[in-house]
Amino acid sequence: MTGCPTLSYSDLGARVARAGGGRRVPLAGSFELTFRCNLRCVHCYVPDFSGRGELPTGTVTRILSETADLGCLWMLLTGGEVLLRPDFSAIYRHAKRSGLLVTVFSNGVLFDERIADLMAEYPPFGLEFTLYGMSNETYETTTGFAGRFDKVRRAIEIAIDRKLRLTLKAVAMEPLREEIPRMQSWAASLGVPFRYDGMIHGRLDGSMQPAAARSTPETLVGWDERDPKRLGDWMKFYLGFVTNAPETSKLLSCGAGLQSFHVNPKGTLLSCEALPLDGYDLTRGTFREGWHGPVADVRLRGAAATNVCAPCELKSLCDRCPATAMMETGSPDGWIPYYCEVTHRRAALLEERLGNQARAARYRAHAAKVAGGYVPEGAITPRAQALRPPVGASSCAAGGCAAGACASAARPAAPAPLTIAVPPRTSHATDRTAFPGESTA
Repeated sequence: MTGCPTLSYSDLGARVARAGGGRRVPLAGSFELTFRCNLRCVHCYVPDFSGRGELPTGTVTRILSETADLGCLWMLLTGGEVLLRPDFSAIYRHAKRSGLLVTVFSNGVLFDERIADLMAEYPPFGLEFTLYGMSNETYETTTGFAGRFDKVRRAIEIAIDRKLRLTLKAVAMEPLREEIPRMQSWAASLGVPFRYDGMIHGRLDGSMQPAAARSTPETLVGWDERDPKRLGDWMKFYLGFVTNAPETSKLLSCGAGLQSFHVNPKGTLLSCEALPLDGYDLTRGTFREGWHGPVADVRLRGAAATNVCAPCELKSLCDRCPATAMMETGSPDGWIPYYCEVTHRRAALLEERLGNQARAARYRAHAAKVAGGYVPEGAITPRAQALRPPVGASSCAAGGCAAGACASAARPAAPAPLTIAVPPRTSHATDRTAFPGESTA
């Protein structure tokens, strides 16, 4: 039909969200099907790869159906490595037949013609492979296994041959500093989109070991500055969502628990994959009960007096959130100096490009102060830091060895995972009253 405007899916998603009028509708979900993985990446946030307690196929498909029935449109299937589940094909096919727009995250090692044929028959909304280097040697450094790059390269060829909607991505960690530009060029030669993210957070068990693989804040923002498209994307986000962000006293200022949710491999429904605040056990109840009960309660929680990030004008630009704060400080109200420095350096760059030199200087000065050891008064800080290896530090300290490969390295015992309860509401989804926008008929 001529004359009809064409919308990107991101614009469509924004319009659908606005059409909800602020109501809690679970439009987008992520489902971690397994914590098992065939790699041991230096930056990984998963503490246990055993797969103990994973949901059986029938429970997974039942939950997927319930999310679709309650209005979910976009569903991410992720892990661990999702292709390690022998029932992946059945789960994927069920998700597609339920009407969900399915994206699959994989490291690509196990992706073969059988999976490609399935996806050619039932095309995914997106298929994303994460790259951990441009050679078998780099993969051995970053993932602990040799020969993996050859397998991933073959998987990419198969996906392109089937004309799947493939995206390549990477974690801009220190061991890949020199290879990110090569990945960009290679993806461009293949005609495949590529993106990278430099934010690495602590593990789910509270360990800060992954932080050793972080690139410096200067390196991350330097990449922004040298990449016109990336800088343009940041500028669009900055002008659209940061400079006019509304003030809020709530702990959560993102879409977690409002229009998005997460289900972990054991069937716990959370507002966010890394935020263990009053999760709901979906093996004992329905998605509807969890979404309108405990997950809704988390949205009521206010930021604590110790939350020095709540009044920050740049918090919408910052990757520090209650989830990352929880993992690194043990509190959803904690402050993370690495994220604070990156955010202020990035804001300084953007303000410079906008011609606001005074504001850029103010942000850059704050970043320098944080780099020099400044801590806001009353802030809850990370349990440990391993962000800037000293000169002469071993490659292990810089994230240059595979996780678990250095048997002689001293590793402090990680604290037990934390769960913070919030006061129960007067009524939950188990009451047979109507939810907002729902008919009782």
